[in-house]
Amino acid sequence: MDKSTSETDSDSEKKGRFKALKFQRLGKYFLLVLVLGVQAFIAYTIVEKNYESVYNYANSFFPEERGQYELEQIIVNPADTNGHRYLLVELSLELRDKEDEQLIESNLSKIRNSLIEYLSSLPVTDLQGRDRKENLRLELVKIINSTIDQRSVRNLYYSKYVMQ
Repeated sequence: MDKSTSETDSDSEKKGRFKALKFQRLGKYFLLVLVLGVQAFIAYTIVEKNYESVYNYANSFFPEERGQYELEQIIVNPADTNGHRYLLVELSLELRDKEDEQLIESNLSKIRNSLIEYLSSLPVTDLQGRDRKENLRLELVKIINSTIDQRSVRNLYYSKYVMQ
């Protein structure tokens, strides 16, 4: 009987350890889900309560009304074309704020000159293709901002882009 009693004790110990291990594994996942659920609830209530004030604070750094300026068309002959090809661009500038329209207007001759010099220095290969047009767009923003010594231009859009 000692042998059978010790075997049943050993079997019950194994079952007990197995249940404990199973509970520990499931307990870890349960605890993880519980913690994540509580965090989600707390985050939701904080955001719900303070959303409007945080939104207003973040938007206070940006002016209410952005400016916009339409540059008239620019026609240039790309480099190394001997006048046989031309590029026609018309640009629309998105400005940081409304007051920057006056800054663009007062420096318009400088801006147009800088753009004409830059565009006419580029070969045709740098003026074709989607990626190159995108790189050109970013470069034109830099040129305009450096010409007026301010970061007034936030974005630049092509109103017309014709390469012949």
